[in-house]
Amino acid sequence: MAIIAALLLVSAWNTGENLLYIVLGGVLSLLVLSGVLARANLAGLSFDREAPHAVFRGDTFLVHATVRNHKRFLPSVSVRIEDGVRDGETAAFALKIPARSAVQLDVEHEAARRGVMMLPDYTVASAFPFGFSERRRILRDTREVLVYPRVRSLRTAAVERMPGARLMPQRRTNDGDEYMSLREYVPGDDLRLIAWRISARVGTWMVREMGLGNVRSVVFFLDTARAAHLPDFEERFEEAVEITASIAVTLLNRQYSVGLVLDDAQLPLGKGSHQERRILELLACVQPDDGENGARLANEARRLQGEPVRLVCVSADPEKWGRDAGPEGMRVLEPEDVLHA
Repeated sequence: MAIIAALLLVSAWNTGENLLYIVLGGVLSLLVLSGVLARANLAGLSFDREAPHAVFRGDTFLVHATVRNHKRFLPSVSVRIEDGVRDGETAAFALKIPARSAVQLDVEHEAARRGVMMLPDYTVASAFPFGFSERRRILRDTREVLVYPRVRSLRTAAVERMPGARLMPQRRTNDGDEYMSLREYVPGDDLRLIAWRISARVGTWMVREMGLGNVRSVVFFLDTARAAHLPDFEERFEEAVEITASIAVTLLNRQYSVGLVLDDAQLPLGKGSHQERRILELLACVQPDDGENGARLANEARRLQGEPVRLVCVSADPEKWGRDAGPEGMRVLEPEDVLHA
């Protein structure tokens, strides 16, 4: 529109035609009026947003952005939000926000990486009424979302065969030898544990919940030492974190006591959803160590070796898998034993 106004000005100046001056005046008036109305359209607006405390890696989640119009009489029209990730794309749109009212707009985000995710700045824009000029405001705050490691369905039979407990069960190929209860089937359960008659009666797959012998306490040791010889160490470390989180959550859902030992943190044995949240929060923020710091892991492994608890070490280094290469000679879990084909 500004280019059109400039061309009209040059034409009116050269020709001296009154009609061109009239048209030029109308175009300039529209430009000024558009800027004034666009500014007034965003005036008196306040913004707030709510996000979930934590999500899982790879999940999409919604942030609720509340836009309030504090003007006494005038509504705000054609208000859109850009999320700062997709430049120029509209993430949410409000056709009209009445005076002294508020609307809630949902903006979708994806948790691509584990850890603490800072929400991007939002840009609130409007080109009302004519679209000749657009006014923009930036919303900044310190909202954070904790991104848990991804939790998958894994086999737990390999945990039964891990040494380290004082009371060792017999070697089995299923999830245990002690009947506990019945529960619904989840992907990865041994088909031999399906209670066929009960499943036919209730109309859904039911499996027998089996315990790991006499030991229902498991402590996970996560090896955080950086393996410099692995070019893809970061990806392997994320896989190790996800395996630890997945097995821990699976066992907690089966009423086991689960603990976690990291090089810089330790979580004692516990049960239930509260313990699950604490484990996921620790694993969400764990990072690999550049040094050979493993004193905490070794001391805790030494202390627990005589206790009725099963010790499971998870490492990102494939050279340690299936070998007694963990703290105090602890056997390192083989990922292929728990991952589904």
